[in-house]
Amino acid sequence: MPVEIKFDGGQQYQLDAIDAVLEVFNGNEEQGRSEVADLVLDDGTLDALDRVVIGNQLELSSEQLRRNLRAAQDKPMPAEDGGEVPTIPEDLRQNWLNGETVPDLSVEMETGTGKTYVYIRTCLEMHERYGFSKFVIVVPGVAIREGVKSSLALLKPHFKELYPDSQYEFMVWDSAKRKMASDFVRDSSLKIMVINLEAFKNEDNIFRRKDPEFNGGYAPQELISAARPVVVMDEPQNMETDASKMAIASLAPLAKLRYSATHRDLKHLVYRLTPVDAYDLRLVKRIGVLSVTKDEDLNGTYVEVSKITATPGGVTATAKIFKTNAGKTKLTRITLCKDMDLFVESGQRGAYQGWSVEDIHAGQDGERGYVEFGNGTLVHEGVGTTSEEEQHQRLMLRQAIESHFEKELQLKLQLRRGLISAAIKPLTLFFIDSVSNYHPADGKLRQWFEQEYEIVRSDARFRSLDMPDIEVVHDGYFAVSSKGVPEDVSSRGLEGAKVGSALERIMRSKEKLLSFEEPLRFIFSYAALAEGWDNPNVFTICNLQHGRSEMRKRQQVGRGLRLPVMVDGERCRNDDINVLTVIAHEDFAKFACDLQEEIEKETGVKFSGRIVDLKQDKIKLQLKEKVLLDPQFIELWDKISQKTTYELAFSTDDVVADAVRRINVMPAIEPIKFRVTKHITSINAEGITSGDYQDRGTVEVDGARKLPDLVGELTRRVTLTRATIVRILSEIDNLDEVKLNPSVFMDQVESAMKEALYAQEAEGILYKPTGDSWRAELFKEWHQAETIAPASMVVEVSKSITDKIVCDSGIEKTFAQFLEDRDDVPLFMKLPHWFKIDTPLHGYNPDWAFVREHPEGQYLHFVRETKGTDRLEELQWESEGWKIKFGTAHFEQLKVDYFWGYDPAVLIEISPDFAWHGET
Repeated sequence: MPVEIKFDGGQQYQLDAIDAVLEVFNGNEEQGRSEVADLVLDDGTLDALDRVVIGNQLELSSEQLRRNLRAAQDKPMPAEDGGEVPTIPEDLRQNWLNGETVPDLSVEMETGTGKTYVYIRTCLEMHERYGFSKFVIVVPGVAIREGVKSSLALLKPHFKELYPDSQYEFMVWDSAKRKMASDFVRDSSLKIMVINLEAFKNEDNIFRRKDPEFNGGYAPQELISAARPVVVMDEPQNMETDASKMAIASLAPLAKLRYSATHRDLKHLVYRLTPVDAYDLRLVKRIGVLSVTKDEDLNGTYVEVSKITATPGGVTATAKIFKTNAGKTKLTRITLCKDMDLFVESGQRGAYQGWSVEDIHAGQDGERGYVEFGNGTLVHEGVGTTSEEEQHQRLMLRQAIESHFEKELQLKLQLRRGLISAAIKPLTLFFIDSVSNYHPADGKLRQWFEQEYEIVRSDARFRSLDMPDIEVVHDGYFAVSSKGVPEDVSSRGLEGAKVGSALERIMRSKEKLLSFEEPLRFIFSYAALAEGWDNPNVFTICNLQHGRSEMRKRQQVGRGLRLPVMVDGERCRNDDINVLTVIAHEDFAKFACDLQEEIEKETGVKFSGRIVDLKQDKIKLQLKEKVLLDPQFIELWDKISQKTTYELAFSTDDVVADAVRRINVMPAIEPIKFRVTKHITSINAEGITSGDYQDRGTVEVDGARKLPDLVGELTRRVTLTRATIVRILSEIDNLDEVKLNPSVFMDQVESAMKEALYAQEAEGILYKPTGDSWRAELFKEWHQAETIAPASMVVEVSKSITDKIVCDSGIEKTFAQFLEDRDDVPLFMKLPHWFKIDTPLHGYNPDWAFVREHPEGQYLHFVRETKGTDRLEELQWESEGWKIKFGTAHFEQLKVDYFWGYDPAVLIEISPDFAWHGET
């Protein structure tokens, strides 16, 4: 069975990206639906439709849109110095033109962070808040189209839970089903159409063609443009030609929403999640590089045939040889033709004596072509003559297989130790330079792989793994010809029959690859995976294309950045596991430099220092087993390692009363308004320019708001019974404010109810020891033997159970060094990930435990949480803040001094509220 991926609807960065777009349309609530009875023809005249088109409508003025845009861009976000800066800096903003009424918005999100999820959910939110019901997702190629189609189907159950009243119907434009244009516009339900740019870019295509038998005689483009769809552009940097821009304009978009990690033209940028943001926030895998390099040898004979081309005028071959020119020898690309002498062509290098081209044979029926030389040597397409080149490729392939087996073993051990909740099936991806090197049974890469796989599988290190048989563990994902023969076709050329199995398994059965019932582990690809496809469980990527590769490094790495999925459908967030290994043919410094330059060129952000050299940058962590026998450790561990269970004792009446109090003091809900402004313009030699403008006040929007199912929605959001929610709403004084702005009212009420519930739980929670405890032996059994964390975040220590401590933040690093330098602290440790306290909000893992010598000669035992503030209300309450509250109750029961904060000088002292029960 395929793995059913579970989605987290509460990822704050994704919600921020959605809200940034929605804010631009504030004030258009319940005005987003339109009925169109007249079609505007190309000559500007009106043609009365014989049917009503239900579409979108935007009633906001240009000035109101500009205000909304600036509000979204001005939203404050934390700065590195602790202050605040606007979400979008001034230098990344585009001027809003006077009279501009079609918002053209850009959202920048790093590969692997859920871009497709975000824009589909944005469509749902726009439908629910503003009534927009027609959306067209434009993609630059078939590969991306299939990926979006897969996501729309996969996400439907998840979105049904979040938006029970706003279910979408999606369709993929098919020129053989022209009637779908009528289906798209016939009613006010939420419709999403996915269309490949090539399907409507040219004027002479079915999408733009009238046909009296379909759509009432109107062209599909005419009906869809009459509906004024919101156009979502996936990877818009591939839609920059004049023809592409005209095609998108022909849809008469109400708004354009651009989503990419690599925008070329940012337009009105409203949200930005850079590669650095994603990497540092652990939203994607970390990148580790394993380099397999060889010195260049220019002494021998080398002939590599890259491609053979047959034309009516003859057959030629593109090749590379060592050529000497102006005293310098280097590998040079040349074109071979019959009777060419490589001795002359190489600059009279003696090694090429006798290498004249006898004949060039083009491949037929899937067979590889080859070049025949006068000395009897045959060089096949995609092959080089030197054994060193092949030896290098084979060594890289071997390293990729070993890396995969090591990941399989690591995942098995992590599952056994309880560090992940369910198993994970890893995948390895190979990029190759020619299908012919893998597809036939005698393809060199296929033969090498099968031989090396069996060698690695027989290695004693991996004897505990139950790996699939060779026949089912690997496969190639290639485009196929009309005869079903795999061929070298790029992802942009995948049309019609060529989609075939290359996209069937990778696009439409992505979830099946996550299941252990599907034995496939190793995927070979030519170019079908260059864009539009990734899989969260790709842990190893090996590019066997060598210097011939035209794929950008960021493009390669992007296929495996997404966080992995366990077989229970949940994402894995274990940093030790979430590492993408890249097998590189160049040294680490060059790979890292090239990748960093690509990121900097495309995004303007510095990525340096974030890529790990797996040969050199792994840091060993040595467990000091003698410390586990030290009386000070034993005493500390006895006090803090007791497990507890909890009971919740609180009154529903108290929850209701507190919730009512919180809701009654909420900020008053502002009604949705039109804002009236007057621009002061001046006319001079330079033309008409805009000067100051006057705010002429606001006018409330007439008409009642459409009220949602308030009780039903809150029941889904808050863990209170329906009866309790009804009771709270019946007792508040400001229920009428829901009519002014239902969405804002509901968000504030949800927050107030949760605060009231958690406050009562924290007040009434009662922890009791279970009689069980965490065994100290687990430090040996589950010891983290190495880390690839940046060296700057690893602190060498002498007074802990390990020789080094891995820190997650600068605050943790400061505190570790502080404890290490204190003469009165003989022992401290960062509590392991498996040390978790049970709370109503899942497990809580405190940061630190340490022993301090008291001036009177006694030893005190502390547990501390390091945060960036000592004000609990400044923490994220639904995660950090309430867990600290519950942790306080747990440690009070164990009579252990527990506290939180950021100042080491405060954290080292006895906490103000702790009673020592005679210890001091």
